[in-house]
Amino acid sequence: TVARYGGEEFSIILPETPKKIALVVGERLRRKVEAHRLLLEDGRDISVTISMGVATYPYDAGSALELVRHADQALYQAKDRGRNQVVACEASA
Repeated sequence: TVARYGGEEFSIILPETPKKIALVVGERLRRKVEAHRLLLEDGRDISVTISMGVATYPYDAGSALELVRHADQALYQAKDRGRNQVVACEASA
């Protein structure tokens, strides 16, 4: 399930998906977006990149609110580390 979550943020919910697989899915999506070129009406050819934070329930959070908060923290880590990457929540060991 994909839903808009805020201005330029989206949430992707992958039920019963282990973190390792969620990271693979996130990385595949990140690469697809990075490889796609956009041709604007004014003739400019641009690229777009995405950053993602991954958190899983119940390993990283005990509630939906905590899960979103931890995924958001991981997203900001991805942005702080240079953007265009997928970062896992570090709440679980």
